Amino acid sequence: MEVNMDTQEQEAVIEVVDLVRKFGSRTVLDGVNLKVYRGETFVIMGGSGCGKSTLLRHIIGNLKPTSGMIKLLGTDITHLEGQELDRVRKKIGMSFQSSALFDSMTVGENVSLPLREHTKLEKNVIDIMVTMKLELVGLRGFEHLMPSQLSGGMKKRVGLARAIAMEPSIVFYDEPTAGLDPIMSAVIDKLIVDLSKKLFITSVVVTHDMKSVMNIADRIAMLHEGKVLAIGTPLEIQNSDNPIIRQFISGSFDGPITFFQQKDDYLDDLTK
Repeated sequence: MEVNMDTQEQEAVIEVVDLVRKFGSRTVLDGVNLKVYRGETFVIMGGSGCGKSTLLRHIIGNLKPTSGMIKLLGTDITHLEGQELDRVRKKIGMSFQSSALFDSMTVGENVSLPLREHTKLEKNVIDIMVTMKLELVGLRGFEHLMPSQLSGGMKKRVGLARAIAMEPSIVFYDEPTAGLDPIMSAVIDKLIVDLSKKLFITSVVVTHDMKSVMNIADRIAMLHEGKVLAIGTPLEIQNSDNPIIRQFISGSFDGPITFFQQKDDYLDDLTK
């Protein structure tokens, strides 16, 4: 997939400048710099414990950096709190790894939740919007089902419908294909690409699923030990001569990334 416009001329909707985050004595993000441009699908990839999810939580304002700056849709959110931060967040959507559906709510109620919480729209208008969003993810007619009646892939799609309910400028995806079989993973990949085009939104995807990365990405940022090793198109990343990137892409056991390092990083990530 190629970006149609020269990124030098595009509007940056996300800017991360010299981002550092420490948890105690451990540096999880170590001078991260990147830009995401309007309309592109930008993938953040890397192994377990490399800092992907921590970076995502900083970009959406859930965590504050030790140092550095984050701009979201032109606003410096580095030190924003409360209502000021919420005003920016209303312009973004989030699709969670676990789908994060409320078990006590129907599909329709889950999708309509942000509309009921953040708008003054009439119920009949909200119902129409919910139907439209479910139509986009191929689940029209499932409004009255409960999450317990859905498969894993269907839950992911409901979560995606909720993420786009407020017609956001940016949608963030945290491991969107985790736990899915190859066919359903391909369905989710196609949805991400199709929704980005149909709704003219920017997509930021955090994943370590290499097949998914190559299917959806306009550009990729490779993280390792809290640092950005490279940013480029899928072809540029595939042709990288960096041994860490080459090992990660190939999934090889042999290379600078060891099993023990991955294990230690993952355990550290769970304890922060």
